[in-house]
Amino acid sequence: MAFISSNYKPVFTSEAMPRLVTLYRAETPYTSMPRTMHRHGDVAEFILITEGSGIHIIDGQRYYTQKGDLLLIGQDVVHDESSPANRNLSIYSGAIRGLQLPNLPAGKFLPPDVLPVLKTEGLFPDFCHLLEFMYRGAQGKGCHPEESINHLLCALLLLVMEVTSRSVVLPPEEHHLLAGVRSRLDAAYDETITLAGLAQEFHVSTFHLAHAFKAAYGYAPLQYITRRRIGEAQTLLIDTALPITEIAIRTGYNSSSYFNKAFHKITGMSPRDYRKTYRKI
Repeated sequence: MAFISSNYKPVFTSEAMPRLVTLYRAETPYTSMPRTMHRHGDVAEFILITEGSGIHIIDGQRYYTQKGDLLLIGQDVVHDESSPANRNLSIYSGAIRGLQLPNLPAGKFLPPDVLPVLKTEGLFPDFCHLLEFMYRGAQGKGCHPEESINHLLCALLLLVMEVTSRSVVLPPEEHHLLAGVRSRLDAAYDETITLAGLAQEFHVSTFHLAHAFKAAYGYAPLQYITRRRIGEAQTLLIDTALPITEIAIRTGYNSSSYFNKAFHKITGMSPRDYRKTYRKI
């Protein structure tokens, strides 16, 4: 028999309960559709890899992810996700509003010096069971599903805190120049930016900037801008009913035809087809 102490301070209170906004379970072929660089301004996101493997870029760093990995992405963190079809990636992914964990800023899972990809190891079955119950509730199954989901979310976040307590600390920042360039691109991806202009702004040669940036972040600066634009376009296609011409303008494309070509090159489908397909998931 186990006795539970009544003298404890709850992590979550009725005044500060996190809320699950979305939860989806995805398998190939949906996970093989690239979800390029984007960020969420009002929600934090978690991803649990349940099968297969993928490639994720979180806050500029590339991670090769596999079954059992838990990805924790705070508000306003730029991230990019993809998986070749032959890697059979399966995931649970959820978005949380009102996240407030002890001793951390609102909307953040982790302190800034902790890696955002964690190994769940022996807790992996617990994560899967909780998420399966939550997914059933999200489909309207069970008694009072909305309330059940958010209480289960609190249990899930307590598991997250247990995993993060044994997490790996990031090494000191080695590339202040490149981090500055990336911040510039994240803030102005919808503007007209040239490699020559960036090099002049940061007082380096175009050759050095292009090669060093790609070595650090996996993409050359102009490729990075394109992926940021397409990632934001994907978010607008999923979350809004804006016309595609308006989405093109908002993401830095003056020509709808050029936007369609760039979108198709990265995702393998037109913006219209992407919107239809993604909303079926």
